[in-house]
Amino acid sequence: MREPMKLDDWLPMYEAICREFGFSVESDRACAELLSNLLGNKGATSLENARKAIPQTVLLCGGSAELEQELASVGTSGFVVAADGATSVLADADIRVDMIVTDLDGIIEDQVEASSRGAFVFLHAHGDNRLAVEKWTKKFLGPVIGTCQCPPPKGLYNFGGFTDGDRAACICAELGVRTARLVGFDFDNPAEKRGKNGEVKKRKLRWAQTILDRLRADGVQLVSALDE
Repeated sequence: MREPMKLDDWLPMYEAICREFGFSVESDRACAELLSNLLGNKGATSLENARKAIPQTVLLCGGSAELEQELASVGTSGFVVAADGATSVLADADIRVDMIVTDLDGIIEDQVEASSRGAFVFLHAHGDNRLAVEKWTKKFLGPVIGTCQCPPPKGLYNFGGFTDGDRAACICAELGVRTARLVGFDFDNPAEKRGKNGEVKKRKLRWAQTILDRLRADGVQLVSALDE
């Protein structure tokens, strides 16, 4: 990948997202401050170690309902990045996860287990997951980097991105990955989650697609692993 998302480019998109979905910037900031206090200075070292460890090409796994089937078609050699709930699909298939991007919306125990085995965890704070941040942050024993979608407080980072999948692509760009091979990305048929509104998820995925298109326009190589 060539060019990561710049904060100045992301924040206008963030403001538009907040207006569309009615998100509270104040709540986002409060949760980001909480995560900052929980992590302290640990993120900087973990981030630099992630930069050193990640190769130029990665397999980036989204959380579509077809992920398991698609993985059987493309294989899983190399460095594997999981967007939140994809971690559990990979764990069930006995596939090692090297990096997780999560807002703690999936089966968090699987993510904690992967962390204990050394997976880099980019843990995201926003206004709707404060309780999960309080409960789970200290249980991740491996390297953790805190992220947020608002202007970041000390010790946290904002590399752009809205949903776990497109945020993972933004993070990969920031870390210097040249090519992300995408699997498990479906913008038209979101995986059903208990208590989640499917129509709202579709609107969120439209934003995710817009963000990925923006990365591509900036020279980021995001390719479908199924088309190779």
